Amino acid sequence: MQITPTHPYALRLTQDLFDALWLENLYDFRTHCAFHLTAEDETVLEITLSPIRSLCWHGYQTTGLRPFRVSDRPAVLHATTHTTDLNVIEAVEALQTADWWIDRTGRFVRFFRLAYDQTAFAAVHEDNIMSRLTAAPDDLLSWEALSCLKDRPFHPLARAKDWDESDGTAYLPETATSFALHWVALPRDRVRGSACSGQPLADILLDHAQQNALAEKARICGADSEVYLWLPVHPWQWEQLSRTVPSEFAACINLGSGPGTVLPTASLRSLAIIGRPGIHVKLALSVNALGAMRTLPPRYLHNGMLASVCLETLRRRDDWLAAHLLLCEENDWWALRQDDVLQNEPGELACLIRRYPALPNVTLIPMAALPVVSANGSLPAFDKLVGPAGHEDEVWNLFADIAHALLELGLRCFAGGVMPELHGQNVVLGFQGQRIVALVLRDHDSLRICSPLMQAQGLAAPDYVFDRSIPNTLELNTPQQLLAYLQTLAIEVNLYAILAALAERYDREETHGWRIVRTVMEDCLARVPLTDEIASQTKSLLLDEPSWPFKQVLGPLLNRPIFGTGMPSSMGKLANPLLPIGAYA
Repeated sequence: MQITPTHPYALRLTQDLFDALWLENLYDFRTHCAFHLTAEDETVLEITLSPIRSLCWHGYQTTGLRPFRVSDRPAVLHATTHTTDLNVIEAVEALQTADWWIDRTGRFVRFFRLAYDQTAFAAVHEDNIMSRLTAAPDDLLSWEALSCLKDRPFHPLARAKDWDESDGTAYLPETATSFALHWVALPRDRVRGSACSGQPLADILLDHAQQNALAEKARICGADSEVYLWLPVHPWQWEQLSRTVPSEFAACINLGSGPGTVLPTASLRSLAIIGRPGIHVKLALSVNALGAMRTLPPRYLHNGMLASVCLETLRRRDDWLAAHLLLCEENDWWALRQDDVLQNEPGELACLIRRYPALPNVTLIPMAALPVVSANGSLPAFDKLVGPAGHEDEVWNLFADIAHALLELGLRCFAGGVMPELHGQNVVLGFQGQRIVALVLRDHDSLRICSPLMQAQGLAAPDYVFDRSIPNTLELNTPQQLLAYLQTLAIEVNLYAILAALAERYDREETHGWRIVRTVMEDCLARVPLTDEIASQTKSLLLDEPSWPFKQVLGPLLNRPIFGTGMPSSMGKLANPLLPIGAYA
């Protein structure tokens, strides 16, 4: 993909850039900013780079957590004797030359260029994505493709998928292009995971004719079914692994491409199986995205099984969860054993089967699709659910219903001492018309737990596998730490992205949406069975505290010396968005 001078999403990427710098306050960004009102009632944001240089964006001020909306005018670099118009990439390059910019590796602009290219690629494919959605509005894959037009909210580097100098275009979900699985045969004594008598992956993923074709390939290659497990591999992953041929792969037999045809989803490594509705396969993919390598370490897959058992236990104990929460079944997984110790396994050759619950006459929509705004300013998800001619009040009422479902889910899990990762990609809403009839969770391996809270409810904590000699975010010590993952991922990322999109569409201040969230939160707090002590503390933390935790991602990404399998992040602080407007204006 080649960088184009500009594209329809460039302004959005610029806004994401400002939002991330401001919300995270990277390198004390806010202290270097000044707002100036022009004679034309426009606002100029001046960012001081050095005593003799500054970078200026034009736009307008607003109230709320993000106090500035960037206009489509170019950024301007002011030096002592001249000014220069800059595009957004040049603006990022200028920011990196600021006296106060700590990172000097050039990593930020490199990832930003990747994000810019990927954003341009998405813009090119928007019409096809919208046509697909119109043709198949009840197909989950249509909504998966739509969510690609947004990616992670408020994160300018979210789209930066580093394919290691190769071309990953063929595997991007925007194209809606299918491709064949690659297959390898693993010696059965080198396999971790689920029971593997017979050929379970071929049985699950392939029809009878395809199974026969794979069996014939295996026969020709000497991969006897009794001795080897046939494992699907992402074709890009196999190409990468084949370049180095690590010694631990020497015992594997390459069965080549096909059979089995898949479509990529918004998650890249999660692939829908053509001809197998409701079944996805998640494959290891050593692509760097959000500062993490997307392999499938077996400890994650193992921990995900324990987490799903924990969530099912909560469902049985809580009538509301039993009626509303459904889990994707993710207990079948297999991986090449590369290390004797589970927690050390890199998961470069691994796969997981995801089965969606059967929901007839229900439309599944990932929450990540809800804040997507098309190039012409429409909100496809709300246009589908309410109708393009729907009244504004209907749309905000639907947002209140969405917020209520998500927050009640989060608080009821919190009451049991756990918190799923409730960002927009992991939560799928099941709709019948405008009514939410189910919340479907996927990717259970990131379930956070607080053992003291679980013990107080008589629940056994899952015995997660990970290196406890280094800090982790799965096992938390206090209710406050656990609640932070509701505040950050469910509210500040997921719900905030939706209310920000609605506020822009209807020319509202974001406080309108935050008032709805606060009202819904108060109602949920009154309904959820928290103990008196925890209820009082929780209400205070959510509704009264002047600040909330905020998940920082840019600083940790830029500070990370090497990339691992977890997205780098840390907890900062942000003004409580549920307080009256004057508290954070």
